[in-house]
Amino acid sequence: MTITQSIEFFTAINLAAVGLSHFLQPKIWVDFFVLLHSKGNAGNIFNALIALGMGSFILAFHYVWDFPRVIVTAYGCLQVFKGLLYLLVPSIGLKSIGKVTIDGAMKFRWVGLVMFVLSVGIFCGLVMEGAFG
Repeated sequence: MTITQSIEFFTAINLAAVGLSHFLQPKIWVDFFVLLHSKGNAGNIFNALIALGMGSFILAFHYVWDFPRVIVTAYGCLQVFKGLLYLLVPSIGLKSIGKVTIDGAMKFRWVGLVMFVLSVGIFCGLVMEGAFG
């Protein structure tokens, strides 16, 4: 498995786990974001660092611009952008996590479904390339 394939596998695992969790347990994500929002700037920093960490790890090892691999690179770019934006303009991050309510828990299911479908696509691409032997 190449380093590019390894990062794709890492991304697929994370998207699948977080996506399934969003889909099957949306209320725990509401609880998480409500907790982050209650912590103010500290909660925003925590949220930003999660995105920045994931995105920068992907971009450090997966800077590929051909389709369909560009999807993983774009996801990394978006995560870096989100992390930087929330760190540099904390009001945007706080506003974002402040919008999460128990009434909006179903939105997590849709996001989770998209994340899981992306993970399956990435995983299938790896299998078709013979990345697993």
